[in-house]
Amino acid sequence: MRIAVLDIAASKTGALSILKDFYDYVLNNPDGNEWIFITGVEGVLKDVPENKISVICREDVKASSKNRLKFDLFTGAGFIKSLNADVLFSLQNTLPKGIGGIRKVLYVHQPLGYQKTKRFSLFKKDERHLAFYQYLYSPLVNSSVRASDVTIVQTEWMKRAVIEKTKKKEVIKITPEVADMPAGYYEEEFDKTSFFYPAGDILYKNHAVIERAAALLKKEGINDFSVTFTNKVPLSRDEVYKMYFKSTLIFASYIETFGLPLAECMQTGNPILAADTEFAREVLSGYKQAYFFDPFDEKELKELMKKVLEGRIIPGDGLMRAGRDNSYEGIVKLIRGQE
Repeated sequence: MRIAVLDIAASKTGALSILKDFYDYVLNNPDGNEWIFITGVEGVLKDVPENKISVICREDVKASSKNRLKFDLFTGAGFIKSLNADVLFSLQNTLPKGIGGIRKVLYVHQPLGYQKTKRFSLFKKDERHLAFYQYLYSPLVNSSVRASDVTIVQTEWMKRAVIEKTKKKEVIKITPEVADMPAGYYEEEFDKTSFFYPAGDILYKNHAVIERAAALLKKEGINDFSVTFTNKVPLSRDEVYKMYFKSTLIFASYIETFGLPLAECMQTGNPILAADTEFAREVLSGYKQAYFFDPFDEKELKELMKKVLEGRIIPGDGLMRAGRDNSYEGIVKLIRGQE
């Protein structure tokens, strides 16, 4: 079987991590099939002939939104056909229009068109890019879902939302894998004055509500605390793990499919202060140290932070894990048609 894996869009952050992780799974679990990875960035993946893995880079498609749209609507189907693939697995939320005669598996991890927390405006400069995805790009995602043989999502809330929007019944939830925390980090001592938020510099990551809550604490004369953000000064993976164990995680983002830091931090037993959203409620279900706040209300968050500082919210001993199943094994089975 010849399988084409399409992910021209991935070049950074979570999308690139998903692509690399899936590639590593295929590399380390050779199954006799031929795998063709189509990327948009040179050098991200490499050919491994002995494992029947080849890589095609389409930087021309990646070069602009116009080129990507042209590929999705007009030229992509012909390109995929030229590969003589038996299956197309798209990791980039959309399928090129007009593909016929082969199995099509779609992975949807873009929540903007499905979430109901925030409506972005095309008329506001800082929201325009997000509004484009919410209103103009999401119809392409929906039509791709309808054209797929099966669509994979990461959470139950996304499954419900995708089915509601598309009326497509062949939507499967496969929870992302969450790596075990390295044992050495359990020695980090919890510091109630330390708060941590690992997130990129995107509007809906909502750093501002934390900044406003911190300002309210200082207005009350409470100054003995710190908040560490990673949007300005990135941390290594080791540094992130250390911060999980020594800090209270504040997860202020109000738009995610899953929210990986939530699942990672559940392994520490430390308090988690999370924006009250469907995805956070789902990921943190059963975790006794989870506390929720209105993502647009800094006063609610301030009160939770104050309780941590005063020792009224403390770590517990109930460590939890999420995503224990081998998600990539499940995905490969779906690709092969072994639902």
